[in-house]
Amino acid sequence: FAAARRDLGSFIRSGNTAVLARGIGHYSRTGMGGAASAATRMRASTSAGAGLLSFLQAARDGTDARIANWVQDLVATNPTSEDVADAIVRELAPPGGSADEESLRDSMALAINELIMLQPDIELLRMSDTDTWTLLQLFLGHEVCNRLEFDIGQFFESSRLDPELGVKRELEMRDFVKNEVGVQLTALREKTPNPSKQQLDALVQEAVRMTFE
Repeated sequence: FAAARRDLGSFIRSGNTAVLARGIGHYSRTGMGGAASAATRMRASTSAGAGLLSFLQAARDGTDARIANWVQDLVATNPTSEDVADAIVRELAPPGGSADEESLRDSMALAINELIMLQPDIELLRMSDTDTWTLLQLFLGHEVCNRLEFDIGQFFESSRLDPELGVKRELEMRDFVKNEVGVQLTALREKTPNPSKQQLDALVQEAVRMTFE
């Protein structure tokens, strides 16, 4: 990961997203052996993302009896948006001891909270298809960044780096990656606008591969 670290260090100093993209490319090609290998390493993330989208669409449409009962029990408690967000994370990413499990929980919670910030009046259990795909985009973007930091190191937390600049650059990186993931998801949705569950799993995996590519 030496080349990736070098470019990410340059990005932190300059804020140049072209250098950031080059660094992620080095991570994928040199560090992981190619985009397909990098995406395969994130199989748990892509599976969880597909499951999140399917769950929320089923919750809205009432197409799954178990999920419909879960929704009914939750709604009966008169929950706030934050309560619903917490319940979704607990249901789809229960607490675990591994780093991957903790990452899934963090990314899911961050993505839902970001969506609430973008749309304060959103009803998480009655989301449109567009909103569920936006949530998937946010989730995958965070997971890609978490994977980068896990493999390469906590380069935004170096004692040599001004903490305020470190936070700023990490947010810039996450925004950049989320946007790139969104481009790939949009292109794949145009080809398969209403994917089956099996197609959705493959589509999400392909979106991550294309992002690394």
